[in-house]
Amino acid sequence: MILLDTRELDHPIPLERAIEAFKQLTEGEVIHMIHRREPIPLFEIILKNGGHYLSYEEEKIWHIYITRDSNLDLEVYRV
Repeated sequence: MILLDTRELDHPIPLERAIEAFKQLTEGEVIHMIHRREPIPLFEIILKNGGHYLSYEEEKIWHIYITRDSNLDLEVYRV
């Protein structure tokens, strides 16, 4: 699991870091991104490039799980 905590970073740094981490992902790896907002533009990039994600908000913090592995059930990572 790759932890990417971007809560304190200003735009566009969270998006840039997430894209860079996504580019480095290998099959079976998962990024857990923590953000203060739901990064909708990131989701479009992930899907367009063959990735999958799970996003949910908990106590005003967004948790986003990202993978390239279509067989991986990201629900198991929910906190």
